[in-house]
Amino acid sequence: MLPTDHLDRADNRPAVIDTPLGTVGFSVMLGSDVLPGEPDALWRLPNGSHLHRWEHRGATVDLLIGSVDVPAWDGGAAVPIWAGIWQVQAAAGVSGLVVSAELSDFPADAYCGPDPGECLAAVSVENDHFMVSIGGPDSQLLGMQAADGRLMPYSWEHLLPHDEDETGFEYGVRYTDPARVEWHLPALAPSEVARLCIATAWCPRDDDRPAAWFSVDIPLDTAYLHLIADPA
Repeated sequence: MLPTDHLDRADNRPAVIDTPLGTVGFSVMLGSDVLPGEPDALWRLPNGSHLHRWEHRGATVDLLIGSVDVPAWDGGAAVPIWAGIWQVQAAAGVSGLVVSAELSDFPADAYCGPDPGECLAAVSVENDHFMVSIGGPDSQLLGMQAADGRLMPYSWEHLLPHDEDETGFEYGVRYTDPARVEWHLPALAPSEVARLCIATAWCPRDDDRPAAWFSVDIPLDTAYLHLIADPA
């Protein structure tokens, strides 16, 4: 994903995001193998972002994650946003790929569920005080990214739906109760690469300004430039 020669090593630990309503955690399945929570290597960027790396017999999996500072969608108060960019680069090949994000340990008074939008797959958790959203590309956007061939392999174009209303596809986005979203992706041939951006944001509860939900709709390129930017 990026050179590591100049980066400082850090002690291995799972990638999690602490929010006012619980903890966001991630999981990755390559074929039938679930990657361990802790990476095989972890580096810290000068700006505070972290690069996690797992070495699997079929692929190298990278997660670049950190806080990003982007203006609020409506020009209002800033919203805490964390972005994670996953990159899976196949070596011997991967029979299938599932990347999941889930908010756990949320309070008993919170309610949650799928919260999708145009080209956005998201789940939101809310109570009377806060709103937390987790989001990334929906099935339609995944299909468009495969057709473009820059973030997803061209070979996936006909395996992913190009319309969110299309049915009968094995791959795409799935929601699992209570607050989990999963990206089910096809096999990777040797040397193929897939990239996926998953964002988390939170804000005070305000039905007139669901800023957290809007904030997780962040393009991968925008997130990447912020995650690797030199410290101010």
